[in-house]
Amino acid sequence: MKSEKQHSLPDFVRHNGITTAFGSVVATAVVNETTFALLMKQLHVVHFYAVFLLIDGEAEVCIDGRNVRLEQHSILRTSPMQHTDFVSCSNSFEGRFLFVEATFYDDMVENDDNLRDAFALNLLNTCFYKTLSETQTSEFAGIITQIERTIGQPHAYKKEMLGFLIHLMQMHIRELIGYQNAGLHDMKHKENIFKIFIHLASNHFKQQRQINFYADRMNITSTYLSRIVKEVSGNTVNGYLQSFLYGEACKLLQMADKTIGEIAFELHFSDQSAFTNFFKQRSGMSPKAYKRYHDQPNPLLQPLHGGEYRSKGTSSDDERQPLNDL
Repeated sequence: MKSEKQHSLPDFVRHNGITTAFGSVVATAVVNETTFALLMKQLHVVHFYAVFLLIDGEAEVCIDGRNVRLEQHSILRTSPMQHTDFVSCSNSFEGRFLFVEATFYDDMVENDDNLRDAFALNLLNTCFYKTLSETQTSEFAGIITQIERTIGQPHAYKKEMLGFLIHLMQMHIRELIGYQNAGLHDMKHKENIFKIFIHLASNHFKQQRQINFYADRMNITSTYLSRIVKEVSGNTVNGYLQSFLYGEACKLLQMADKTIGEIAFELHFSDQSAFTNFFKQRSGMSPKAYKRYHDQPNPLLQPLHGGEYRSKGTSSDDERQPLNDL
């Protein structure tokens, strides 16, 4: 008779040697036919959600006494305390597991008006399975890949970033189940894409000022990212990257031990002249003049929101100079 031992996510991760994990809340695993069978058998009565994306191959599992056949390009979500077992799978098999601690998962649902009906409809306590299109499979795989990258890289707000990504996963799953308030759901989805972009931009703007970099990291097209950022915030991708860059330039110019050439190098400009042109366009004065005026308060240089400064000749148009030309 199968043991009724109840596994916590940290116990499960430790027992199976899973290395892509963040604390006790999130973990991922790439599986083949052997590792899928091993992990699926252990999902019997656990205290976390398991989302399985089948990319290639076929399988059959048993959930609460009901056999479920998994086809290529499909997604399965099991819930805490469900009775699960492995039945079979094909030799050619590839999939991705995402494991999320129950409270972490449920709290995000409960705090989102557009997902909260999942409680009323008892959608979180049941097994969910759905076949996907290739595009949908790619979208889910992209979210899991970004979760893996976020776990593996240093982030000041790693838990929040993971929360955004898992929230996206939840909304995609909820949409597959069927959604009545499609408009509200769509806006929440866009807001989360915007939040993820801002987080990525704040970490990479020094080195990466191409929209394709951020779109690729989020597994969406650059056109879609550009439209979402503009729709949600009224600003542009280029505008945000310029604002981050200008704010960092001001901070570095205030450091007495930093030369203008060193700052240009640190901010990945092609040369000092390109940095000077960028800074003059944003502030109305050269980096050298800014350094000189920094220790002498000037009524023409009053801080604005976002770290920018008011100066004669300064325009608020973020689209004046494409960052790709810097």
